[in-house]
Amino acid sequence: MHLSPVHGLHRQSLRQAGERLRAHYARHHRSAAFWDAYQQIQNELADEFPEHRAELCNRMAAFAQRLGAVEEAQLLDAAVHHD
Repeated sequence: MHLSPVHGLHRQSLRQAGERLRAHYARHHRSAAFWDAYQQIQNELADEFPEHRAELCNRMAAFAQRLGAVEEAQLLDAAVHHD
């Protein structure tokens, strides 16, 4: 899995998202409560940085994979833009 580097505000926001996601995974593992939190965190990131939605969604998927929530993250094609 290859993801491009993250800079500036994205990095801090992703770090915080990762911390929150780890906490939810520790409490809920793969349950619906974890996936609800995952969606909420992902939506917050996408709202904060709408121009980088696909990249941020891919980062969240990679976090979930590293946590063990999924075996293999499904990544979005960052070149596809939905207007």
